[in-house]
Amino acid sequence: MTNPKLRLLAEFCVPAFAIGGLATLGAFVLSFVAGQPAGLAVLTALALGVPVGLFGSAYAVLVASGKVPIGVFTPCAALWAVGFPLSRLTQEIVTVWLFTGSPGLPLGSFWGFLLYQAILSMGFAIGYLWLHEQLGRYWWPRVMDHNPYASRSVERYVQASEAIRQREVATKEGRRQRRAEKARAKAALRS
Repeated sequence: MTNPKLRLLAEFCVPAFAIGGLATLGAFVLSFVAGQPAGLAVLTALALGVPVGLFGSAYAVLVASGKVPIGVFTPCAALWAVGFPLSRLTQEIVTVWLFTGSPGLPLGSFWGFLLYQAILSMGFAIGYLWLHEQLGRYWWPRVMDHNPYASRSVERYVQASEAIRQREVATKEGRRQRRAEKARAKAALRS
């Protein structure tokens, strides 16, 4: 992939990077409130936020390349079923390293930890997809003039919106026709 394509792809991934930044901020606040010193809170927050941003960018690249339909939950959930546990594992290893002086795995069952994080990942995937859609809705139209990935995504949203609008019109028309038929049937019974 050429350098200009990578730049365009990175520009398309800005909403995903922003979500990683929000994860970093959230992890920092929780760590700080839990009593960690600010320096340790920053490091543990980055240990979560950076992998979240990278996995989120992987999802955005799949969307940009057209390999994943935009706004569909299943591919997003599948990515986060792997990405969220690995992100949390990274954070846990770094946290253990900061407190003990050597990297270590989470206490207790390693597979239990990963399985629990995979279960939590479904909730995270819902939030991630929603936030990615919201941030992308504002970002991609701003860059779509020069970014073909953003342009394609905006086109897909417009097509989906048009399909929904046509479905709503058809539903209203069907209701109107059924009401008219019922009214004619009642009028025929009365006469």
